[in-house]
Amino acid sequence: MIAKIRIDDRLLHGQVAYSWKAALSYDAIVIASDDTANDDMRKVAIKLCCPDGVKLAIRSVKEAAILLKNPKLVSMKVFVICANPKSVYELLQLIEERSTVNLGGMQMGPDKVSFSPAVYVNKEDIEYLDKIVESGILIEVQEVPAKSVKSYSNLRKKVNFSK
Repeated sequence: MIAKIRIDDRLLHGQVAYSWKAALSYDAIVIASDDTANDDMRKVAIKLCCPDGVKLAIRSVKEAAILLKNPKLVSMKVFVICANPKSVYELLQLIEERSTVNLGGMQMGPDKVSFSPAVYVNKEDIEYLDKIVESGILIEVQEVPAKSVKSYSNLRKKVNFSK
C-alpha cells in the first residue's frame, strides 16, 4: 500500500527519511527516478540515508511501477519518492493505486520561481502538477510533517508562466 508519494529533487536524505518515517511508519521506500536508477554513486549515497529496518528500492519510473504492483507490497506501507512532478505523473499513469502527493522539496534553478519556502517550480513542473490535480489526486505542499500543510490550489493561483 502506498502511504504517500513525495516530490523531492534530493530524493532521500536524513530529514525526509526520519521525519516522514515517524509520521508514516513506512516499511519500504521506493525511489522512482530514471536518472538515479542509472547512477551507481548516487544509489550508494541514498542507501546511506535509509533508516535501519526499512527496505529500499531504487528503480526507473517504469520499473518502480512494476514493483509497486507486486502483491508482496500490498501488506507493506510504502513511501514513494520522485525527483519531479513529471516522474510522479508518469508513475501515476502506470499504476492504479492512488495516494496523496506531497510536494516537499525542489531546489532553485534556471527559469524557476518560488512556489513555497522549499519549492521552486518552472513551467513544466506546474503543467505536470496541474495534470496530477486534474486527475483527481490531492497535492499537499509540506516540507516536513512538523510544518503545516499548504494548499496547492492556493499557492498555484500566485504562479503564472507566460505562454
